Amino acid sequence: MADLDMSDALLDPLFTSKFQVTRRAETVGTNGRSVITPTVHPDKLGVVTVASSSDLQRHPEVQITNRSIMIVSKFPLQAESVGFQPDLVIWRGSQYVVRALDPYQHFGSGFTQALCESMDLIDPVI
Repeated sequence: MADLDMSDALLDPLFTSKFQVTRRAETVGTNGRSVITPTVHPDKLGVVTVASSSDLQRHPEVQITNRSIMIVSKFPLQAESVGFQPDLVIWRGSQYVVRALDPYQHFGSGFTQALCESMDLIDPVI
């Protein structure tokens, strides 16, 4: 386990990016269908990096380029849990869903690392 406290670097404005998080509470309505109640959290900060290469997947009906990002933040992002759908993250015009979470406390207290996968078939070029 690392003994290096990276809090200063992970909170440095030179490294951080702003992103928006939509937390989606999920309940079951009287008709038995899922009811999702979104709560938007704007202007959250974290270090956002590319998580994997954008590989082209070719299918008979569509071509898709998967994009993934990694976010390290003090904002407690959520993956799927009881009563919640995974968080949605909007960063640089693209929408991502939180696919996996890892504690990141060994580099500073209160940080989590989230792997997020693009939900858009075509991401804007930025």
